[in-house]
Amino acid sequence: MADLRPRDTQTKVKHEILSQYLDVWGGIIIGGLKNSKRKTQKHFIYVDCFSYLGKYSGEKEDSVQNKSVDNIYGSPIIGVMALDRLVNFAQKMGVNIRVNSVLIEKDKKTYEELIKTLSEAGFSNRLVEITDFHNLSSGQIAIVNADSTTIANKLLAYTTQPDTWAFYLIDPYGPSGIPRNFVEKIIRQERHDVMINFIYEDLPRKGGLALKENLKPELKQQVDNWSNAFGSEDWINIVRVLSEQDNKFIENAEKEYGNEHQFTSEEIADIKEQKFVESYLEVLSSIDSSLAIKLVNLKFSDKDRTIFYLFLTTHDANGALALNEILFNAKLLEYELRYRLQLVKRTAPPPGQPHLFPLQDNELIPPKPESPSRPTNEEIGKVLMDRFSGQQVTKKDILKELANTFYFRSEVDKALRYLRKQNLLEFEGNPRQYTSFTFH
Repeated sequence: MADLRPRDTQTKVKHEILSQYLDVWGGIIIGGLKNSKRKTQKHFIYVDCFSYLGKYSGEKEDSVQNKSVDNIYGSPIIGVMALDRLVNFAQKMGVNIRVNSVLIEKDKKTYEELIKTLSEAGFSNRLVEITDFHNLSSGQIAIVNADSTTIANKLLAYTTQPDTWAFYLIDPYGPSGIPRNFVEKIIRQERHDVMINFIYEDLPRKGGLALKENLKPELKQQVDNWSNAFGSEDWINIVRVLSEQDNKFIENAEKEYGNEHQFTSEEIADIKEQKFVESYLEVLSSIDSSLAIKLVNLKFSDKDRTIFYLFLTTHDANGALALNEILFNAKLLEYELRYRLQLVKRTAPPPGQPHLFPLQDNELIPPKPESPSRPTNEEIGKVLMDRFSGQQVTKKDILKELANTFYFRSEVDKALRYLRKQNLLEFEGNPRQYTSFTFH
């Protein structure tokens, strides 16, 4: 049996982001379809490219306290359950949909454990071992024992059909980059939303290897994996420049910190991280200029250091602004979970001994974090007036213009009402998707 481990804080936050965004993703699309004149059946598909086991042995903080807990389900079941919720929501909205999930796992033993997990969760009668996805009935779950990067064309032939929307989770287990040519095929498709786990913590180590000569074949392959992820060796050039005594990245940083600033190793690591992440962001942006890309870094449970970044891509501006709020709240959740874990570690019993007086939830409430300030109605209103002054537009036009900002959807709506109150904007009722807005 594959290793069953407790769920770390960063994984719990990742799962929360996935679950919330799947709900928002489906809800936005269904909301746009409810008044559609074409009453054809719509198709929603969830694709988990690296499903792994599908469960964890409880939460990390429970294992630290030696608590007896039930297993927790992972991304495959989170995705399936999200689509089941979407079916119920669509019925209430009068929209006819069908749903399917495709769960892929490369390792044979892990794949067999995944099937057990799905059966344990009550989905055994819906499982189909198939790669001819077009034969799936609504609600069925395709499980595939394969390397997802080798079946991209089969997947896309299925998820690019008319009246079809797909959500792909590209979350590899273990430290490796995902080939750019695989990612590129998926994220450039319309009606495809994608969540990519960019496992950053491995990158600096492989960068050190990349500068060495005569590497053993297995180490050379690990370096090549990251070159394939970036689609070039540009990332190695970043490593090379950062290894120089007087490099241009530090020189540019000195303009911000001041020439007399003595950089610590932590600050240099932050500069390196920024350059790597900017480089991968450019890779994704270059694939499709119409893509909205959001990202968030998540830290180790017990170290103040990034373990991975989540990159989320969408062609839907409404979804892009919804992601802003989901990711903002995710960082607050990360803060709370890391605080709780650190606290229970200080009070945990020795390994193997039960906790006689485990901390209660009301004892694990963290101090209020310093939350970054949010933009005001006036600030967002000024952006809108600068862009749309003298024009008549729809809400869809406005959201498209703001897709790559960090505003929340609710903040945009408040700013629109503020402008109306200031007699700078006219619209009737609430600011909905196809409301007509006249800017003075």
